[in-house]
Amino acid sequence: MKLLTTNRPTHRKLLLGLYVPAGLLMLATLAVSLHTGIPLAMFTRDPADITETSPFLGVVSNICILLWCATASICLFSHLGVKKKGHKDLAMFLLVSGLFTGMLLLDDLFLLHERVLPGYLHWRQRYIYLGYMTITLGYLAGFRKIIFRTDHLLLVLALGFFFLSVAVDCIAARWGHLIPVYHLFEDGFKLFGIVSWLGYFANTSLQWLARPE
Repeated sequence: MKLLTTNRPTHRKLLLGLYVPAGLLMLATLAVSLHTGIPLAMFTRDPADITETSPFLGVVSNICILLWCATASICLFSHLGVKKKGHKDLAMFLLVSGLFTGMLLLDDLFLLHERVLPGYLHWRQRYIYLGYMTITLGYLAGFRKIIFRTDHLLLVLALGFFFLSVAVDCIAARWGHLIPVYHLFEDGFKLFGIVSWLGYFANTSLQWLARPE
């Protein structure tokens, strides 16, 4: 039986790639804590522990983050496999899709369009929505030929659910008091949208990786 050998230079690169970013993150967190006076624990502990509330705090939101992360990981990992097979256009689609999903992940995780950009940079939310819409349309237009070559029903459903979620959010901003459970619709549509998004890219990646070279 042939034993696997370890390439030491590659091994060192892997360790550096894993631990250097993690170390820099902790150092950056410490620096921000010292600069702002916010206790370090506020950055590192679980929100439910900090607020001493239910462990189910934000459970659906957390699941959405995991689904975003799963989709981005699938796209970026599959990009390498598809590129190795020589399908450069498909690989580029998966790469950009992974980066685009990563952007949506960061927005959802750090409440960029809800809190950070309007509250700290004073960007109007209508312009933020317009910016995201422009990026989305540019992404869809740029890869339309590839998208039409795939089984894109789930992608269409995902976009539809995202539109409904944003629509409910806009309506609730004015008449939320008239819809007591509007979060059920807003966050429910978002969850269905992310699930559809994940299903589309998982299915598409699986089909392309299974193709012969």
